[in-house]
Amino acid sequence: MNDLRMAMLSAVLGLSLTACGQSDSTDTTEVSATANPLLSYVPADTPYLTANLEPLPEPVIDAYLERWQPVMTTMQQEMTEARLEMEAAGVGAQEDDPAARLVLALMEELDGKLSRQGLDSLGFDLNASKVLYGLGAFPVGRIGLSDATVFRATVQRILDRAAIEAPQMEFQGVSYWRLADVSEPDEPMGLYVAIMPEHLAVSLFPHAAEAEFLPAFLGIEKPAGSDAAQRLAALNRKHGYTPHGSGILDLHRLADQFLKPDTALARTLAATGEFNAADLDPVCASEIHSMIDNMPVMTAGTTELTANAIAYEYRLEQPASLAGQLAGLVADIPAAEAMSRKMLEFTFGMRFGPARDFLREKAMAITQAPYQCEELMDINRHAEETLVKLNQPIPPFLNNFRGVRVSLEEISMNEGQHIPSNARGHVAVHVEQPQMFVGMAQMFLPDLSGLEIAPGKPPVAIPETLIPVPGAVAFAAMTDEAIGMSLGAGEEETLEAFLERDDASKGTFLSVDYDMAAYLEYSGRLEDAYSSDDVQDHSNDAIMAIAEAASDVIQKTSDRSRTEMQFTPEGVVIKGRMTFK
Repeated sequence: MNDLRMAMLSAVLGLSLTACGQSDSTDTTEVSATANPLLSYVPADTPYLTANLEPLPEPVIDAYLERWQPVMTTMQQEMTEARLEMEAAGVGAQEDDPAARLVLALMEELDGKLSRQGLDSLGFDLNASKVLYGLGAFPVGRIGLSDATVFRATVQRILDRAAIEAPQMEFQGVSYWRLADVSEPDEPMGLYVAIMPEHLAVSLFPHAAEAEFLPAFLGIEKPAGSDAAQRLAALNRKHGYTPHGSGILDLHRLADQFLKPDTALARTLAATGEFNAADLDPVCASEIHSMIDNMPVMTAGTTELTANAIAYEYRLEQPASLAGQLAGLVADIPAAEAMSRKMLEFTFGMRFGPARDFLREKAMAITQAPYQCEELMDINRHAEETLVKLNQPIPPFLNNFRGVRVSLEEISMNEGQHIPSNARGHVAVHVEQPQMFVGMAQMFLPDLSGLEIAPGKPPVAIPETLIPVPGAVAFAAMTDEAIGMSLGAGEEETLEAFLERDDASKGTFLSVDYDMAAYLEYSGRLEDAYSSDDVQDHSNDAIMAIAEAASDVIQKTSDRSRTEMQFTPEGVVIKGRMTFK
């Protein structure tokens, strides 16, 4: 019965926790500490925190709901059919299987309500304040409700229809659900759910530590010095995040929850016999922290939220010395063209020679001063093995490698084929000595022996025997820094301009920009080519129908997607942006 209650509440929670929208604001000015009232529950020492500081504009939420309406319609159709089939089969309040009763009750409650107005009538709020944070290591999620009384009534109706008893517990006058079997020593954790006056609260923590966690979880005792709103506002100003979603993960603080024996997590692990922090050598704790402190904090946030675009950043902070070393490994070659109209733009730039030297230096540092902690002995062994491999000679091409760039106008595949039937675009390989690389390639590929390319010379045709796409036309050209190839008739006319791009993006070692709809179509054809009706699973046609509807919506409404990975003086930065039609 406990598992059933968890399933029932998880289903209801899933609907509320996925209720989100987008905003067209990029304002990151100071916000009131009460902009998101749920932040007042967050302790100052939480190891992680993510929340929205401001509500989301209504028109933007509506725009995304409109895009996904076909999926909601399909879900309604499939849900109606499934409900009718279950009712025809006699599934009802007397059904022996409580899980089947629960599913039927959920479908009856959601029938005709898969819309913004329908979900609001159940107590959900698609424009709610949200926060996720840690009480120690244990997560707490809070999300605003449009009407807590209505939401509580929704939950009770589902329980009543399913003929399921889920009695609430009470702590100092506040009711909650505990989904855990306290008699099972192998299940020390419990899922805790509470419908508060204006929001839904969910947490996971040891039931043996209820007295410690319930006052904070139920809001009976709020932290006196919570600075969550100010921390997020400062983070947003520093990195240009919007007030509609940002967060911090402090890995150093989180590690302390495992390593310090007086924390609830450490006590729980010790009680299960999995790990006892009290037995951990202080040297181990110090060495583990030294590793974590190479990347102690991660932050994330949205940098753009509009009806037609979403942009975000992840930042992994590093010590200045390590960040500087990593930045020095990046090859200065052009990044993928930002939001181009090409089907695919891809760039990877890394100086393999210096990268090998960097790894060798780190491996050597470990071998010369190995970890003393017994739990880290495997790292010492791997460092020794890695050092042996890195001391082996590597081919001159790899040592001189600087990067690769791809720019495709088109790539197509006929139905049932496993390889592209046509491709148009450019490819470039950046190396320190392009002529030496071509000379080596001509030694191993006789068909290349007659290919006379050199810096400053016009593109020359590549023999058909060396072209992977049958019937394609390809040309090759060279500069002092790269070797390039064009695919498709006429593409050779712009090959030299492609090779000579000099707008190097400092610090960017990987970038990709592509047409999402074209990618989905191509990947779908590729998947079809490798699939067979004999091996397809048709056991759940409803899920398949909903998945196909979702895929169709994504393909019709998606425009471009871009990702960049950078080494900066502050650490690793990952940027992404998606646009929609």
